[in-house]
Amino acid sequence: MAEFKLAIGNPSTKKTYKLQLNENDSKSLYGKKIGEEINGELIGLNGYKIKITGGSDYSGFPMRPEIDGSQKKKIILTTGSVGFRARRYHNVPSAEGAKKKLKQTMPGERRRKSVRGNTISEDTVQINLKVTSAGKDSIEKLLGIEEKSSEENSEKSE
Repeated sequence: MAEFKLAIGNPSTKKTYKLQLNENDSKSLYGKKIGEEINGELIGLNGYKIKITGGSDYSGFPMRPEIDGSQKKKIILTTGSVGFRARRYHNVPSAEGAKKKLKQTMPGERRRKSVRGNTISEDTVQINLKVTSAGKDSIEKLLGIEEKSSEENSEKSE
């Protein structure tokens, strides 16, 4: 059994909320796939509809929507795709300083990288979610964040 770290993005407020699910609550997310829309009640957000947009496993390998299952695979990736940041550094001539600067990648550069499938399993650690339809109450109120921040502000003002 695993605990999940959730990153819930709300496009209307442009904020991201972090939430950690314990083992019992995380069972309801097993078998769900990237792109599926779930009820927010599964994670404590009553009235919300949430879409799974991605995630990563215990080793940090990202989940890819086009790979079925929850296994790890080595696939060929191009620049700009999930799981591949092609960076090459070059030395700057000594007249400009001896720092390394980022150089653009070669056109058509591809590499074989390890990625995880699109299904949430016990190997998954972090899940990215996006709010598609909001409920009556705010997310801050449902997660208990709003109360904490107002208490901290009152303590600072004293």
